[in-house]
Parts: sequence; C-alpha cells; structure tokens
Amino acid sequence: MKKLVYDLLSPGVCNLLNPTTIYANNEISLGDIEIYVFDCNYMLHSNLLHSMIFNTSRDILIEQFKYPEGLGKYDYIPEFAIHAFHSDVRKSLLMKTDAFDYAQLGTVYRGLEPVPDGEVIELYSGVQHIPLCQMSGFYGKVPHYKQFMDIFSLPEMTLLSSVIDYFITHGIEFNQVHLYKDISDAIRDVYVKGVMHKGLKKIWNRIFCTGMKSMLC
Repeated sequence: MKKLVYDLLSPGVCNLLNPTTIYANNEISLGDIEIYVFDCNYMLHSNLLHSMIFNTSRDILIEQFKYPEGLGKYDYIPEFAIHAFHSDVRKSLLMKTDAFDYAQLGTVYRGLEPVPDGEVIELYSGVQHIPLCQMSGFYGKVPHYKQFMDIFSLPEMTLLSSVIDYFITHGIEFNQVHLYKDISDAIRDVYVKGVMHKGLKKIWNRIFCTGMKSMLC
C-alpha cells in the first residue's frame, strides 16, 4: 500500500521513506480543536524514572520490610528486561513465552543469570508449556505466573531478579511466593504514595525547562 501511494502521488507531496514524516487525519479540522493533550507516559518513563522507581522500591524492602542492607549495592539495569516477560512465581524464573504459551529456551533467567536449556527442560518435565489456568486468576486460583505487559513493569522485573540474585549468591533461603509479593507491594507503594508522581514532576520540569531554553536560544 505504501508503494502504491508513493507511485500515485507526485514527488515531494508525501515522503513515505522519511521516518520523521507526520501523517494527519484529513477528516479532522484542527481549527475546531480547542484543547490538545499529550500522552507523555512513554516519554517520561525514561531510564532516569525507572532508576528512581527501582531505587525507592529497593530502599522500601530494606527499611520497611527488613531485607538485607546488601541489596543497596544493586542498581537499575536498563538493558536487562523487556516488556511481555513472564515470571514463574513458584520457581523464581523470568522468561519469554511465544504465542502458544511455551517458554522460549534461551530466554529463561533465575536472578540475573541465564538458566541452561537442559535445566529448563528438566524443570518443566520436557514440556515448557504454561497452562492458561496457571496464568490467570480467572479460575479462582492464585496465578503461578505473572505477565509483565508494559514498559511500567521494567523496574519491577529488574528488582525481582536482583533480590533473587542476592539471595542465591549469599546462600539465603527464601519463600518464592512471599518474595514476589513483597516486591510487588514495594513497587505498589511507590505509585500509591505519590513517590513516582514527584519523580515525574521533576523529570517533566527538567524537560520543559530544557525545551524553553532551546526555544529562547
């Protein structure tokens, strides 16, 4: 379709090969629009904000949940996780699944370390399929798997893996389900108690001030 449109239009009218080109809906008259709203979620959810969420949640675990102070050495790792990962809560594993809900070999992590394919196959008895009833609370049971769907989940995945890494490295036994709940609660507190919003305000002010300075220059 892009090629068809490109061939039909005269040169210079619409540069489809330019990724910065903006296409507007020609059924909307911008003259009739009184209010413009910008969705800044993805812009503001930068590594700076993710680090703030990670660090604050980590400190909540240490100060309020009495987790080991050694966790303070862990920092947010921007390149560690991506959205749409699954966490096997009962096995403390983080993994990517395919469209058929099979765990993808080579993507399984325990803590911050990859799990060998042979061990994954052994853990799941040769079949890495995740039943739907274990992925959802719809069936009346607490789900065994947590799906991290969006960019907002990146700090939580990294914190979960960092805490597991610390416990494994130091030979500390832990209840996997309770660990997952503590981290979820710590992340929740960052959002509920307004810490994240204060961080957003600081980042927004920084972006706005930088933009204003550029315009004035």
